[in-house]
Amino acid sequence: MSKYIITFYSHYEALKARRVLKEGRLISVPRTLSSSCGTAMEVEKDDNFIPDFKFEVLYKEENDKFIKVANG
Repeated sequence: MSKYIITFYSHYEALKARRVLKEGRLISVPRTLSSSCGTAMEVEKDDNFIPDFKFEVLYKEENDKFIKVANG
């Protein structure tokens, strides 16, 4: 399992994603990352996770660093 941070273009999209996944938690976007709306989702998923909903950027956390995995 890996920890992922998902950023969004709007707070509404973050809330919709939370309902779709039914897990994870909404957080403020970490300072080292930028986001349009300032809301992100933190989830624990298997490796090679790609969301099937609208998002801005998907990051994987490794060794206290964020690695960009995909653009939405």
